[in-house]
Amino acid sequence: MKSLLLGLWRRLRGTPGSPARAASAVALGLFIGCQPVYGLHFVLVLGVCLPLRLDAVLSYLAANISNPFLAPFLIATEVETGAYLTTGHFVAFDAAQAKAMGAAGFAQHLFVGSAVLGALLAGVGFAVAFLIAARRQVRRAIAETDPFEVALGRTRARYDRAPRGDRVYVAAKLAFDPVCRLAAELDGSLGRVLDLGCGRGQLSLLLLDRGLAKSVIGFDSDARKIEVARAAGPEASFSVADLATMPLSPADTVLLIDVLHYLPAAEQDALLTSAARALAPGGRLLVRELDAGPSLRSALTRACEWLARKSGLNRGRASHYRPARELCAVLERAGLMCQVQGASERTPFANVLIVAGGSPRVQVELTASASSTRISAAKA
Repeated sequence: MKSLLLGLWRRLRGTPGSPARAASAVALGLFIGCQPVYGLHFVLVLGVCLPLRLDAVLSYLAANISNPFLAPFLIATEVETGAYLTTGHFVAFDAAQAKAMGAAGFAQHLFVGSAVLGALLAGVGFAVAFLIAARRQVRRAIAETDPFEVALGRTRARYDRAPRGDRVYVAAKLAFDPVCRLAAELDGSLGRVLDLGCGRGQLSLLLLDRGLAKSVIGFDSDARKIEVARAAGPEASFSVADLATMPLSPADTVLLIDVLHYLPAAEQDALLTSAARALAPGGRLLVRELDAGPSLRSALTRACEWLARKSGLNRGRASHYRPARELCAVLERAGLMCQVQGASERTPFANVLIVAGGSPRVQVELTASASSTRISAAKA
């Protein structure tokens, strides 16, 4: 039964092809949708799309331009257009005019107007759909050759057998979370990666797939997420642990992505200090957190995090947000040099990424916008 339904769905979607084929399906649907043959639109779409192997689903969606909200305006426009083309003037919609025109006159105006308006909308729809489809085709071509996009696809495929909610979450994080590209484009090898609060493990597995990480060890307090991570990355090591109390093994790169705010300030300081001590010489510590402040973006970030906890998507404790300068001060006292950059590209959030490493101490001056942070360094 499942194979039969899949075969039917593929038949309805037609033969994948050029942007012109997709645009033709849209144009056809718009033209049919403008015709006053209500109840037959789906049959007409199938009757034309199936023999031509066009996308009947896309075409029928376009045909729904005659939905209950738009149909009254569409019919009125068609009648006026038909009246102007056949009589040279528009008609007024009143009882006297309707009686004088009669059903035959009304039908004539409607069918003439629907053919003309349908053709015009089909032409516009073809042009718009062609541009959109062509742009998507170019993006797919780029994605197939861009090493980062290829790695994203391979990492996403690791979760194909995960529960649906986890697949959707991981796909969204890989597609839209700017920290993925920021971490993947760091200079040099990341070596042994220690991912603290790894969740489902998608970021560290992406780094592993890109060849930036030689090995991955991940910890999280959520046992269910760890099970998903283990299934996706059997070559990595993922374990359940309490980050506030566990000892940290040496690593070349330590990840603390969206983790610290689940801990009270004292535990945050302790974890940052432990992570700094776990770094091998020349190693780096990556911290992504909300740069707490009075801005609207900061408030929105807090609200989304609150919803994630209340919905069970994240199971951390109550949130404790701090300005990035406070986190940098802790790392400076541990002997690290900090670099702060915005980590909210293409999102409405107020996150920053702190990259800490080396032995010099630095003073980080944060301006009103985290993305315009100025860094001044001086040797200890």
